[in-house]
Amino acid sequence: MEEKSVGAYQKAAETSGRALNWIPIVIMMIFFGGTWVSPWFYHVTERYNSLIIFAALTLLFFINIDWVSRLKGRDTALFAMLLALIIAVINLFIIDSNKGCILVLADFLLMLYMAPYIRFTKAQYRTLAVFFLIMYGIWFVHDMEFSYNTNTGATYTVFTMFAALILIVFFAKKKEILGYFVVLTLLRTGTLVMWHLARGAFSALFFFICFFLFFMLWRPEKHKKTFAFISAFAVFGSLLFVWAYVSLSKTGYNARMPIFYKDIFSGREDIWTEVWYMLVEQPLLGIGSGYELKSFFEYNMHNAMYDILIVHGVIVFIISAFLIIRRLIELRDRVMVSTYTHIAASAVFAIFFESFIDMDLMWADYTPVLIFLLVTVYSGASAIEEAEDTETEAVYGQS
Repeated sequence: MEEKSVGAYQKAAETSGRALNWIPIVIMMIFFGGTWVSPWFYHVTERYNSLIIFAALTLLFFINIDWVSRLKGRDTALFAMLLALIIAVINLFIIDSNKGCILVLADFLLMLYMAPYIRFTKAQYRTLAVFFLIMYGIWFVHDMEFSYNTNTGATYTVFTMFAALILIVFFAKKKEILGYFVVLTLLRTGTLVMWHLARGAFSALFFFICFFLFFMLWRPEKHKKTFAFISAFAVFGSLLFVWAYVSLSKTGYNARMPIFYKDIFSGREDIWTEVWYMLVEQPLLGIGSGYELKSFFEYNMHNAMYDILIVHGVIVFIISAFLIIRRLIELRDRVMVSTYTHIAASAVFAIFFESFIDMDLMWADYTPVLIFLLVTVYSGASAIEEAEDTETEAVYGQS
């Protein structure tokens, strides 16, 4: 009887704690909804976006993570995250740079660290699934890209489609004829991307389809070394791309890309070269942020991993790379658990590879989507339906 009472108490305490997740969930929904429905809200909160997301992530951290026990248990990932952030802050004070840029890194590392431990209730998960479907639906019927930046708007459409697909596929599995909406969703999103000539959004959609097919043919749990290589390439391949891109640009070669009507080399090579020479002078400390670049009108690295390296230095980058690759590799045995984890994992890798040419992976305005996708992979999306269909389980659950 005593054991049952203790067990009931612990379960009640856990349920009560998970209920607190509604607070950060509501914060993220208000922020994400306001940002992508109202251009006025977008421009007013743009300078505070990393801080707003940091507040939501901090709440998720203390609600879902028993950080005292994990510190005592010497959680390597937690120590890596804290060490990276502490060194990054110290570096910013040493070089006397803008301190606000630490929030970009903190948001990203917090999200990655917490992903395996966040446990939404069924109501919370389903609320987010419905929310992202509505947010995608708004732009599906009314193209608002020109109210923002066309590249930004197109990328939002693709990223939100990734999250919306979870519920769309759920409905399609319940009623087969609704599968046409899956096809319609991909076609509509593709035409919006092409209409706005958005290279980043196109690459995200392209990589999503590639990874979805790749994981289907080369199942991650069977091809462990291949999956580990892809996980590492998502980080170091990003830097390799910068080197290759800049090196090729120095040959004098250039060409206009078909469909997008833009040159292959249109400015990123100048940004990456300029900040590299700045980093060489203080590689361990990084260069911080807030500088007025000669090569571009705003301080934007246009490459997520390169941003960590340049802004925070080699030491912080190496520690961050360890945490990122570790978390990606941990997805391996979760990818093909269900249709939903398959979609979400493909989307996560697509966003990593899209961020070879942009900062969307670490941009706070898209963070709610990434949290939802990561939680989907780690939780198996069990909250979207009580149990997998038998036939689906046979396909996705086989080893």
